[in-house]
Amino acid sequence: MSKTYKTRLGMMLDHAELYVASVFFILMLAVVVFNVFLRFLFGQSILFTEEIAYLGFTWSTFAAVAWLYRTKALISVDIFFLLLPASLRRVLSVLMDITLILANLWFCRLAWVLASGGFLRKTPVLEIPYFWVNLAPLLAFGLMACYSVAHLIHGFTHPYVHDDEHDAEMYQDSSL
Repeated sequence: MSKTYKTRLGMMLDHAELYVASVFFILMLAVVVFNVFLRFLFGQSILFTEEIAYLGFTWSTFAAVAWLYRTKALISVDIFFLLLPASLRRVLSVLMDITLILANLWFCRLAWVLASGGFLRKTPVLEIPYFWVNLAPLLAFGLMACYSVAHLIHGFTHPYVHDDEHDAEMYQDSSL
């Protein structure tokens, strides 16, 4: 394999959640817009577009949340964390990572219960088993549990270092 191919493949895998989210978001948007135009121009709509939009919304949301979680781009409040001494920050960080591992595994289990019961119930028009809709949270929470383990390992190998310049830049527009 060439180096460019490996780099391109690595980049695609690094953004896989975003690609999935984008495809399903575009699918959702396309069927909703198409249905709006049909209603406006012809006064009729297609029944199955709501089901496809629901499927697209679910998959795009959970795939995007998994990516946001992995990249630590979700909204968080660090002010109390930054007020603690460095030794307590490390302990708190480890405790939070362990808590998030357990929480994501619990949600993954609940999502499995939801998804496994989805074969019995089908969408009204297309008769798609709800398993395919409910598979999105299962995969998202499974990925977030794996990412929590990676965050925990990263926390041990790369401990948090306080950077006053970064903190000043981060809080310059805040009310603090």
